[in-house]
Amino acid sequence: MAGSDATSLGFWFTGFFQGVNTIAAPQRDRVFTACARSCLAQGSMSLYGELFERVGGDLDAFFCALDKVDGWAATVVEPGRAWTVSFLTCTCPLHTQGHVNTPALCACSRQGMSLVMHELWAAERFEVTLKGSIIAGDSRCVLAIERVS
Repeated sequence: MAGSDATSLGFWFTGFFQGVNTIAAPQRDRVFTACARSCLAQGSMSLYGELFERVGGDLDAFFCALDKVDGWAATVVEPGRAWTVSFLTCTCPLHTQGHVNTPALCACSRQGMSLVMHELWAAERFEVTLKGSIIAGDSRCVLAIERVS
């Protein structure tokens, strides 16, 4: 492979995402779930876990605490039922290091938040929807979370 800097891998990720975009949503979600699990293991899951413990598992208090974390914004849309979480900057190294510049990458963040919700509130069911993406040109990445059980 010609070139040795990290950005020379961009061609591979372009092809990867072209392929990922051709598979059906359930299989695509499985791919991004595996990616999200690896990303969460780098430290953010422990942050979520610490907040969960600090607020005694109270959902609304969890999102209020998350809103106080630098680089994040969170709101309680409907107490006990709906919330939003925003990432104020894109911190994904695949994007920040210049490998990926497609909003399809943001499915990883959506799957990550879904994993967090299911891990911390295992008896509950949640739907997580991507509402905004910095890579797509929005001012922040926004995830809407709704309790469905």
